[in-house]
Amino acid sequence: MAPADPTARVLVTGASQGIGRAILLALARDGHSVLGVSRTKPDELANAAQSSDSDLFAWKLLDLSKAADVERCASSLESTAIRALVLCAVDYGANGRHEVSATSAQEWQQVIATNCIGHCILVSRLLPKLIANAPGIIVNISSDVAVLPATGRAAYAASKAGLHAMLRAVAAENPVESLRVYQLIPTFQLITHGLRRRRPEGFDFSSYVEPDLVAQIVRQFVSPSGSSKAPGTYLVRRDGRLDEYPEIHKL
Repeated sequence: MAPADPTARVLVTGASQGIGRAILLALARDGHSVLGVSRTKPDELANAAQSSDSDLFAWKLLDLSKAADVERCASSLESTAIRALVLCAVDYGANGRHEVSATSAQEWQQVIATNCIGHCILVSRLLPKLIANAPGIIVNISSDVAVLPATGRAAYAASKAGLHAMLRAVAAENPVESLRVYQLIPTFQLITHGLRRRRPEGFDFSSYVEPDLVAQIVRQFVSPSGSSKAPGTYLVRRDGRLDEYPEIHKL
């Protein structure tokens, strides 16, 4: 196996806001070479790029809900070495909880295409690059709805569960010497741009947690020196503690 490329990038999806933006900035400040992809122009990143870390930033337009766009983005990265993927992009679907019978065909298609199918295509196309820089690293910002009942959020739950299961299959297919897959499930509500938009004016966010907490945890996993945590699924506590989530491996 060829030696890892020390200049290889960390690719972050959903990089223009919320958790993805926090992770991108934290990694760049640590000296990592980062590539953000998102479907909206990252105005905030343009401001951040005026700092001394600006040479560590790169960005590409990508709408994960469009499979052809994902394929083109992956092809455009043919000459780019990538050693880690951090999956943060998310589409929550329609505002407000509603029963399965009230979920429109458009919502099913948009949410599952963005959260699951787009990420699955991106991972599968970039997997050889990750393994070429072994151990490649995948960090998925998962959700409790991927493993627990989620009444009123069927489309979102189905999309997150699908990606979660796909990454477990990827992990099972590749030895940890080649690929390390981490799935993080926050046990608290994170304050994101989308969440602020869905909450009523004057909502009390005092019990919510800023995305920087997750960003600091992701920093540990993508460090070239490696993490002391074994690959797997972890519950993220509001104090930053990680508890392994036991998943069934055999029936």
